[in-house]
Amino acid sequence: MPLFSKYSGAGNDFVIVRAEEIGLRDAGALAIRMCSRRTGLGVDGLILVRSVTDELVRLRFFNPDGGEFATCGNGSRCAARYSVDRGLVGPELVLVTDDGEVLARVDGDRVSLDYALDARIERELRVSLAGVERTAWLVRMGTPHLVVPVDDVELDGFEDAVRPLRHLSALGAEGANVDLVRPDADPALVRTFERGVEGETLACGSGCMAVALALREAGLGGSRLSVRTRSGELLDIEFLHEGRIRLSGPARHIFDGVMPDEPV
Repeated sequence: MPLFSKYSGAGNDFVIVRAEEIGLRDAGALAIRMCSRRTGLGVDGLILVRSVTDELVRLRFFNPDGGEFATCGNGSRCAARYSVDRGLVGPELVLVTDDGEVLARVDGDRVSLDYALDARIERELRVSLAGVERTAWLVRMGTPHLVVPVDDVELDGFEDAVRPLRHLSALGAEGANVDLVRPDADPALVRTFERGVEGETLACGSGCMAVALALREAGLGGSRLSVRTRSGELLDIEFLHEGRIRLSGPARHIFDGVMPDEPV
């Protein structure tokens, strides 16, 4: 029976499976089944890892609703740690995603990723959150993110208050993840509502990178930013030369298990 592993990246948790293990199974259906909070493992996503060479692995990411998406910061760090733990690669490796190649370095529980994403602010817009008009930015960080600065991330009824922003017509048909940030805190505080999960997650790597980019472009941050996620864990973002972005933080192995044989 195929094996799986559960990993957590700063509280953002995933089930990881070797792509070679699932055979002809429908990966989207497998994600729906395994990610379910009540009948599955209760995780934020499924990651398939395929070994390509002794330095390179191919990743695919699936949300709990079965939809595939291009990249995931915390998921990529977990997949890098998984690949090293399984002896597929050494501590310096290349991750191949639908958004391009990512250089990863694994040092125990600490994993860093160097991205060469087409990261940009698409537009500034005004949004209403809990009855207050605010400036926000739509940021493309592989995945679209709506970054909203706030005075306090401790918002009553967070998911109900933020959900309408996730579906704003100005964000396009698929909407966007929503990241609330308190930039004057040290470190900055971030809470994220993720599409596909359709709720709050304890951390979002691409969301924290989107926050860092938006704050830097708005003159509210510099080339480095530490972010405290909802889990209490820290993620560090650094803007490198030639437009590259480094995301660093914890990636921890939680447990291993065996998938039942019945088809999905």
